Amino acid sequence: MLRPISPTRRTVDVTIAVVYVLLFGLFEVHSAAGVVPGGGLAILLLGAALAVRRWSPSWALIGAWAGAVAQMAFLDSPNLYDAAIPALVYACSSYGTRTVRWAAFTSSLVGAGIAGVYIARYSFISAVTGSIGDLPHAVNAFAVVSVLTAVTLLLSWTLGLLVATARRSRRNRQEADAAGEQVAAEQERTRIARDMHDVVAHSLAVVIAQSDGARLLRRTDPEAVDEALETIGSTARAALADVRVLLQQLRYEGTTSVQPGLADLDTLFSQFQGSGLVVDVTRDPDLGTLGTATQLAAFRIVQESLTNALRHGDLSRPAVVLLTRTPHGLEVEVVNAIDPARPPRPAPGGHGLIGMRERAGAVQGDLRAGPDGDRFRVRAFLPVSGTAAIPILRTDDVRGAARTGAER
Repeated sequence: MLRPISPTRRTVDVTIAVVYVLLFGLFEVHSAAGVVPGGGLAILLLGAALAVRRWSPSWALIGAWAGAVAQMAFLDSPNLYDAAIPALVYACSSYGTRTVRWAAFTSSLVGAGIAGVYIARYSFISAVTGSIGDLPHAVNAFAVVSVLTAVTLLLSWTLGLLVATARRSRRNRQEADAAGEQVAAEQERTRIARDMHDVVAHSLAVVIAQSDGARLLRRTDPEAVDEALETIGSTARAALADVRVLLQQLRYEGTTSVQPGLADLDTLFSQFQGSGLVVDVTRDPDLGTLGTATQLAAFRIVQESLTNALRHGDLSRPAVVLLTRTPHGLEVEVVNAIDPARPPRPAPGGHGLIGMRERAGAVQGDLRAGPDGDRFRVRAFLPVSGTAAIPILRTDDVRGAARTGAER
């Protein structure tokens, strides 16, 4: 099995293997005992294994065994070039599959035993053939060599396993970070979609109410028709500016947009007043110190509640809006009279009440809504944000800036 590695790593591995073969090959050629065939063949096999240790750990393990067998087949004594074997065991543990990794572990134990027998072979032969007194020496040599070899190889195997674990942990952390970014992006898109729903639903409700009123008053009060058409035009232009801002956020990541706050409520109330819904407002004067998220949630809850009141409420009676600042947060209450001819009905797939609950939940708040006798009541509690309030620009300023930019 071949692993995909970069050309740079492949070049480095081949270079190391070539240097290894040339260096230890020269030592073998110039050794006092002359050239040992087993040593030269073992060097070539171990060098080839070093060249492919990260590209194919399974072939590297086979090369390590082939080099060791060649060395023992020609009765070559342990040499300095055997240092390549721990490096190959490390590579198998660090880069190999689960099967290759445990094959390297088993090979370390089996190889250590074979090395002990190989080193103490003459003592064992001597003890078997006649001199039983050589047996303790043979056993001692076997134990020392086997233990030292096993410790060396298993340390290399363990180091490779630790490196592989750290590499896998780093990769998992990167994947978790990427997944977190995707979740954050989806949450941002959900927020934008919720804003889009609030803007469009509110604007269309105003436009529908004004157009219906203009149609009824066309013959009796022409001036009211002109006023209704002016309200329709201003509402549609404001909605278009808001939608453009939201679409810009979808189109460009990281775009900073200005969200409406409690300072924009007067403009919102004026729109509803112009649509025929009378709004009685009671609010504390120190609401501007609330956090940005809390102000946005409160604005959207009030906007959606009044939009529902315009759709389903009795327009002959005023809607009541209460904004009360408490030591722990902001209490929002919107109450409107229900029109018996068009009572509120939960629409399949509707997003109004769901969106308001999500708005409150986003700032760790709570919202309850439902009929209360002949009225529909929305109550929300939005806790104070732990961070300092960020100044919120009025959406009128944003629309003016957008209009100025468009004219330029």
